[in-house]
Amino acid sequence: MATVFEFPYRTVAEVRLENLLRNLYALRSHSRKEIIPVVKADAYGHGIWPIAKALVHQGSCQTLAVATLEEAIDLRRKLASPSILVLSGFFPHQVEAYLKHRLTPVIHHLPHLKSLVGRRTLPEIHLKFDTGMHRLGLLPDETREAAHLLDRMHTKLSGLATHFAESESPLSTFTDKQLNVFAGIHDTFRERNLLHTDAKIHVANSGGILRGKWGPSTAVRPGLALYGISPNPRLQPALKLLPVLSWKTRILSVKDVGRGDSVGYGRTYRAKKKERIAILPVGYADGYPRLLSNRGEVLIAGKRAPVRGRVSMDLIAVDCTGIASAKEGAEAILIGESGKDELLTSELATWAETIAYEVLCGISPRVPRLYLED
Repeated sequence: MATVFEFPYRTVAEVRLENLLRNLYALRSHSRKEIIPVVKADAYGHGIWPIAKALVHQGSCQTLAVATLEEAIDLRRKLASPSILVLSGFFPHQVEAYLKHRLTPVIHHLPHLKSLVGRRTLPEIHLKFDTGMHRLGLLPDETREAAHLLDRMHTKLSGLATHFAESESPLSTFTDKQLNVFAGIHDTFRERNLLHTDAKIHVANSGGILRGKWGPSTAVRPGLALYGISPNPRLQPALKLLPVLSWKTRILSVKDVGRGDSVGYGRTYRAKKKERIAILPVGYADGYPRLLSNRGEVLIAGKRAPVRGRVSMDLIAVDCTGIASAKEGAEAILIGESGKDELLTSELATWAETIAYEVLCGISPRVPRLYLED
């Protein structure tokens, strides 16, 4: 029997680069700042190389941000032109790698800055300050000592940054407190002439951008919003964000189960009536969260089909009773649109008791990404 699948994949994630670029332009227009796209964690599961290439070559982005030195080196080997910020770690023994690959450390610890004193050759330096997140960053009372070290090094900062703790909350005033602290730090470096004239001052993540919280910034760092998702579904941004990724599969088989029959490992679901069950070739090995067992839904022909039983490593079962077109080979949407309905990443996150970031980053490498352009 010939296969009825239209593509040779069990499951596939489609990445619409035109939506990525539309989001980029919308964020740029909204903030009127330079955009520093955050492409860490394989571009939030979307695929770092195609995403970065589109942002640089089509979106004219001059700087990209990643989390680790390893991510940065891999990206530099593919892209020669943009500045690359490494957000979450710099150690003194890595300085030669930063110089060799023309990478920019975001220094967050005073002893790490001090280790550069006396060096003839320095990388560009961004300093990150802890204004209330209490994760990475120099403390505000270390500002003057940091300025003194820069004087001794005869260098200026290429960037100054902080990170918001709850910018996605429209009711929170803590972001304003962080901005006030940062403004004082910024003033110290500016008054001592320790900022390059084109220094990137960046504080706003996705929530901060959508709420207009950027203080003295010259740049902003969108992550999740760049990929078309608000960091808080209850935060209604003025700009229209378009989801970049959709995730789909096809029905592997369909069978009827009778009242009282159980479905899946552990027999955690028992049919209350006769049901039509579709088996889909996707599971937690693909990144479909196990917590969606007996909770999640998929879209088949524009209708919702609830997950029945446990999510297993490679398969899930869904109730397609009443969906006439639910046959072997029919498309099932895990994230994305079908008919007049849409399954949002935030919905999966709610069912799985997590956040959209984790759902996207969790889609495993065995799920192919197909990149679609206009």
